[in-house]
Amino acid sequence: MINVTLLAFDYAMASALAGISDLFTIAASSWKSQHPQEKQAKFKVQIASWDKKPLKTLNNLVIMPHCSIQAVTESDVYLIPAIAGDIDKTLSQNPGIIEKLKAINSEKHIIGSNSTGSFFLAEAGLLDNKIATTHWSAEKLFMAKYPQVTLTIEQLITHDENILCDGGGLSWFDLGLYIIELFCDHKTALETAKTFVLDTGRTTQLSYSPLISKKYHNDKTIRAVQDWMEINYQANIIIDQLSSQFGLSNRSLIRRFKQSAGVTPSVYLQDVRIDVASKLLVQTNKTIEEIIDKTGYSDASSFTKLFKRKTGLTPSIYRARYKPVHTQKQTER
Repeated sequence: MINVTLLAFDYAMASALAGISDLFTIAASSWKSQHPQEKQAKFKVQIASWDKKPLKTLNNLVIMPHCSIQAVTESDVYLIPAIAGDIDKTLSQNPGIIEKLKAINSEKHIIGSNSTGSFFLAEAGLLDNKIATTHWSAEKLFMAKYPQVTLTIEQLITHDENILCDGGGLSWFDLGLYIIELFCDHKTALETAKTFVLDTGRTTQLSYSPLISKKYHNDKTIRAVQDWMEINYQANIIIDQLSSQFGLSNRSLIRRFKQSAGVTPSVYLQDVRIDVASKLLVQTNKTIEEIIDKTGYSDASSFTKLFKRKTGLTPSIYRARYKPVHTQKQTER
């Protein structure tokens, strides 16, 4: 069971607190339907407040927490909702949450923020020398307060080591689906998104890819190799040359890659290409032949077999199942 704790405070967004709880509940149901032998629910979500006090949200709804923040000693995931009121005032009124964040071992737990909740992470020093994002309206304030953080306001979600941030509004949906991808699999994230009628292609940075969990490690050299492969997947990539490019022996690259990502570089390259192909099938009207060419393959038969082995579906069936209806209608015109 994955324990998710929402560290909540007065005048947080009610939708972020209740909505992400709903998201994980649906994900747990989807996971259970795929794994009927599992006896425990996949996720357990709890809302925690300081001293277990009732929470008055932005729209004056009162939410009763499950526990006090002080009582939380262990959780796989800690999430901070958006600050809906005055940011500086909210931070000054919640020193306990900042101290709690400082005490969490960020190497062992996922810590994430929705929108301006990233100010809590920055205040606790968790974003120092890391990449982060926040709501666009708070960009200037964030940069002025935390110059040691690399703010990438154009990104909907950032993931640096074990710290996640999202860009605000309803992007807590994207944050939740990202976490579901990490702890479950691509299918569960996609099925959960479909239940909520969410567009999983809202950002080029994230569309709930099977690659996400394979980048959940701290070997920066291997992450750099992965990033390079994700950009240059169309090229004829030779592992020996790749090893030399990143200053590693062939044997060392393969060993470290498998240790960090769980697969060999060759398998990861296949995953990258299939992931790109699956997005193009759903998000564009390109023919399957064009997609095969664009993803670095030359043989349609081999591509189809590999795609089916990776996704469980042929490219044409995958497109029919997951392509948004409005895009299909545009194609028919």
